[in-house]
Amino acid sequence: MLDPGLVRDIVAIVGETDVETKLREAMRLTTRAQSGSITVPRWDAAEARGRSSTRPGRPARWTILPPGELTDRPKLGSPRGRYLLLHSVAHIELSAVELALLASGDFPEQPHEYHRAMLQVAREEVIHTRMLLRRLRELGGELGSDPVHLALSETASAHSDLPARLAVVPRILEARGLDVSERLRDGLIRAGDEESAAILERIYRDEIGHVRTGTVWYREVCAQRGIDGEAYFLEMIEKFRPRRGGIGPIDHDGRRAAGFTERELEGIAGNRSLS
Repeated sequence: MLDPGLVRDIVAIVGETDVETKLREAMRLTTRAQSGSITVPRWDAAEARGRSSTRPGRPARWTILPPGELTDRPKLGSPRGRYLLLHSVAHIELSAVELALLASGDFPEQPHEYHRAMLQVAREEVIHTRMLLRRLRELGGELGSDPVHLALSETASAHSDLPARLAVVPRILEARGLDVSERLRDGLIRAGDEESAAILERIYRDEIGHVRTGTVWYREVCAQRGIDGEAYFLEMIEKFRPRRGGIGPIDHDGRRAAGFTERELEGIAGNRSLS
């Protein structure tokens, strides 16, 4: 059961508008969590509960748009296309820091091991974000130079029940990153940007572990509640399946390493009835 003081810290970090402060405080919190006690034997549920509906803080000068209003990225063969890809991934990783923190703060009643696992994920997402911010600066830019969206955070906050949150965030949203990673890395390498490709490779390897962490706890929570985890997940997948064109190729090897079953993989790919 998470210390209410840590929950308040998590809410403050998510709402922080300065990116460097957000990352610094997230790293400080996760370091403290890994090295000391993060749970308490008794707590007030109302006080300890996080607030996933809190809008993630972003600098006032940034342009925040609905996802459908963002313009298409140029191809990776152009410097502008490569820059916008890294800008997009950097903001996804920043959002992932917040989502991992809220995976802990929104569910304070979960056991010590759950919180330690989620906060370790948050710590690694901070590292990813910093790597990408450094690369953007090397390319002459800065996060926030172009419009971003908050769809990931909005989607997570719409799923306040723990099985749904774990199905949606690590197993649908983050796992989709596994599916597209190789194609993006190959595009960067063909364009001669092996340094950026190496960063995406590092993130890909870590994200398999993050999705696996989500899968382990998803299955644990489903078992505790008597939920058929496979069937429930496949129902959730249908809510996120594009109406046109399907979801595209999936990373079978990466998803298997992250704990997906063959039935789940077939259902994601649309090759099998979900009944």
